[in-house]
Amino acid sequence: MNIKIKNSIELLKKLETNKIYNLAFSGGKDSVVILDLIKRSGCMFESTYSNTTIDPPGTIKFIKENYPEVKIIQPEKSFYQLVVEKGLPTRKGRFCCEYLKERYGIGRRNVDGTRWDESINRRKYTPEDCDTRKRMKGAIHIRPILNWTNNDVWRYIKSNNLSYIKYYDPPYNFKRHGCVGCPYGGAKQQIREYQFFPKYALAILKAIRKHMELKPNNKIAKNFDNEYEVFHWWLSKLSIDNYVALRNSSLFPISNYKNLILNVIYQNQKS
Repeated sequence: MNIKIKNSIELLKKLETNKIYNLAFSGGKDSVVILDLIKRSGCMFESTYSNTTIDPPGTIKFIKENYPEVKIIQPEKSFYQLVVEKGLPTRKGRFCCEYLKERYGIGRRNVDGTRWDESINRRKYTPEDCDTRKRMKGAIHIRPILNWTNNDVWRYIKSNNLSYIKYYDPPYNFKRHGCVGCPYGGAKQQIREYQFFPKYALAILKAIRKHMELKPNNKIAKNFDNEYEVFHWWLSKLSIDNYVALRNSSLFPISNYKNLILNVIYQNQKS
């Protein structure tokens, strides 16, 4: 473990340029670790937290009380306003990340807490990568804990007595800290998070309804009768066409989407 810590700090020193590091701080365990590492490295940096407006309650308070050096950036539009305008983000089309997080790293040297053991797709990453997306204008990603395991992260936090947000502990036991109901996390994780924070789900339902009223001729409004049915489609991870085909078959015996969705969301409160 000591070797990994040393290598992470040395990486930050080695890759430092006259262009100051931008550390993307989410309030999660990995960002807590990379913030501590970059401070120990002595490298010049600034740390920013982009308020997504849909992170778990108390995230901003936690950051202000424990990591006051992190600059909190407020968005031009909230997640819910984006849903009204654009519809719902999907696993492959997470426009919310672009508008609420990634835009603040455009053209910069960004330090983040990505790790290989988080997913198979991330195993192709290297400690220093250039972002090839045109809109990112040559942004660089620096990943000092890329080869760390989840246990390494927690061992570092505990041994250095670093403050971490409560949602990793019971009764939540979240494995990640980020936007509530992120479609990238899968339907089961989405549902579990909405059951802890039902107000978020209700706000999304309200935004969906406004979206359907604002754009009555788009694919969502034409294929669904109400926001509850849209929400059910969203959780299914199916394309709209495949969902509609299944819905119209005898294999899909759902008649009341509103009761179904509300019963799922409020399951924790009833138990």
